[in-house]
Amino acid sequence: EMVQDLYSDQVQKQLESTQKFRKLLSREPNPPIDEVIQTGIIPRFVEFLRTTDNAMLQFEAAWALTNIASGTSLQTRQVIEAGAVPIFVSLLLSEQEDVQEQAIWALGNIAGDSPDCRNYVLNQ
Repeated sequence: EMVQDLYSDQVQKQLESTQKFRKLLSREPNPPIDEVIQTGIIPRFVEFLRTTDNAMLQFEAAWALTNIASGTSLQTRQVIEAGAVPIFVSLLLSEQEDVQEQAIWALGNIAGDSPDCRNYVLNQ
């Protein structure tokens, strides 16, 4: 149901589902990052990053992706391959301070994964 709600036409359902995933990914210890990745929803979160009319949805999606990118190198790579990095870079100019801050966290997690990831972030 959480996955279905991400694809709902109702923005409120999208937001609530994204928040549920973010809370799940914030769980300590051992957040279920692989299980979330296996649902195939990373590209949907990346779509939500592009949302310009709902800063809360944008923020929650950024936070969920930040948590995924805080995992293993393979997990971080999933976020990179979904095209999130250039969008996070553009979000550094967001008018929403919390969105900016989340973009910084995400880019830091990605860049901190390896020299290759760091260089990729710096070249965006």
